[in-house]
Amino acid sequence: MIPQLINELFEANELPAARELAIAYLRNEKNENIMFLLAGIHHEEKNYSKALDCIEKVTSNPKVLIHKAKILYYLERAPEAEAILRSLPKKYKNDEGYIVDLGLYMTAQGKLNETKKLLAPIADTNVRASFNYGWHLLGEDKFQQGYKYIRTGAIDELRVWGHEWILRKEYNIGEEYRWKLGDEVDTIAFYLEGGLGDGMIFVRYVEHFKKLCKKVKIFSPKNLIPLLDECGYENLYEPEQIVKTKWDKYVPAMSAPYFLGLKDPCEGVTFPYLKRESRSVSEMNVIAGKRKKICIRWKGSAQFEHEQFRSIPIEKLLGLERFGQLFSIQLEDSDLAKNANVWDLAPSIKTWNDTYDIFEESDLIITSCTSVAHLAGAMGAKVIVLPPMCCYITWETKDITWYPDNVVVLKQMEYNSWDKTIDKLYEIMENWEW
Repeated sequence: MIPQLINELFEANELPAARELAIAYLRNEKNENIMFLLAGIHHEEKNYSKALDCIEKVTSNPKVLIHKAKILYYLERAPEAEAILRSLPKKYKNDEGYIVDLGLYMTAQGKLNETKKLLAPIADTNVRASFNYGWHLLGEDKFQQGYKYIRTGAIDELRVWGHEWILRKEYNIGEEYRWKLGDEVDTIAFYLEGGLGDGMIFVRYVEHFKKLCKKVKIFSPKNLIPLLDECGYENLYEPEQIVKTKWDKYVPAMSAPYFLGLKDPCEGVTFPYLKRESRSVSEMNVIAGKRKKICIRWKGSAQFEHEQFRSIPIEKLLGLERFGQLFSIQLEDSDLAKNANVWDLAPSIKTWNDTYDIFEESDLIITSCTSVAHLAGAMGAKVIVLPPMCCYITWETKDITWYPDNVVVLKQMEYNSWDKTIDKLYEIMENWEW
């Protein structure tokens, strides 16, 4: 009865209740099924070390080993995860799920060419493989071809590319209402989807659609609207208003360059496309004096599934103080920057307009792969972005760039280590032209 209840709680996503009941049950009963389930609960809660402890108490079989490999991947132990999959019996190696997972662990280690070859045979039949294959093509600057495959990530089964599925599932807006090249309409609903960074990336295409219709209505995350408003964007609405507002066709913003048939992401874009009158941040000038003002951010939102891969140890950035006054723009865990040489600006940041003002006042922003990098890029501020080895599409391309020369991309050079990348950062800083 209790094992069934634990399963039901897990299926209902009642994870804390499922976890506590499973732990209590296992105190008195040895049950490998419940131990395996507890590993899954810890995994979902992103407590990967405890998940590994649990799964190592379960008798090994292919199902257990496949899950163990996934846990090891999230613990940044991709070589071990890859080794586990390669050790499985031959019959598993033709399974599409196996191929996709193996490709993920190989990509994490920078084995890009091998992964692309692995995914190619199933890229047209498996939606996860298709999305990942598209990522590899985009990394090779095959823009439209890559986008064709990455677009599969927008469908209901995957949900890793934008939020177009919400239009169908929650708002009952079918694909027949999606704009296509050549459509002549009065009003287009431009649906900013994905995360906040995505909104700041893809709002650049609003100007394209203004030339193709009489009016563009922008449906944006609520906390981006004040910034967009001050940057001159009109007809701004919150996402849920799309069902209450009149329009003819919609455009999912993250796929806009694909539907427009663009050859690269900057085609027809005027930079900066986020520009407003800024307000002085006087405390920065007082604190810095005559020193250069350098903003740093070392991690993003803890809610992001792969946050551990893009987080940089704050200690590695503190040496930047020799180049200027450091200001932390870290909102989460900002107390980590409470250092005599780092001024915490988190209390001053309530809106994206606040961040904009800080960037206008700054001489340089140095950040991990987070939304602030896209704000800096869009407004023309000087920024050095430090993406992880397996990074977002904006930082993965070779010759195609998503921003002008104000953005320097310094990608992680070595799996599970930032040492070489940080060494290169300091080398760049020694020769930085202010």
